[in-house]
Amino acid sequence: MRPVRVTEPAIHAVIRDLAATGARVTGVAVREELSKRYGVRGGVARVYRVLQAFRRERVAGVRPNLREEVAPSGFDAQATLRAERAETRERVHQERWARETDALRTRLAGLESAARDLEIAQQRVTDLAQALASAHARISRLEALLAEAAR
Repeated sequence: MRPVRVTEPAIHAVIRDLAATGARVTGVAVREELSKRYGVRGGVARVYRVLQAFRRERVAGVRPNLREEVAPSGFDAQATLRAERAETRERVHQERWARETDALRTRLAGLESAARDLEIAQQRVTDLAQALASAHARISRLEALLAEAAR
């Protein structure tokens, strides 16, 4: 009679759980955990092949596909919850700064428009001051002519 085979998803689950605890994930540790859980150590070549694939995927930055045919453990649920919370916080953060940036851009556009209006007003005041000075000079000349004519 053949011994009971441990499925690859079960090996993946053991690797994932060992990695989650922060323990060093070795072939020996995986096989010991398989023995504790299933009463079978699993084939040496198979365990090391799955472990090597896990390490390659981890080094490459690709999340290993360890969820096949395995119910999520408590750690997975907690990690998923933490990831969802972090994504929510990041989305709220990005939305807040997008609103702030938009408000500042709108305010800047208003200030640029006000600066142009101020330049136009200053030019008008300068023009009116020159016209007033010219009018005063003309009034002075006319008063002088009137005073001469009255003498």
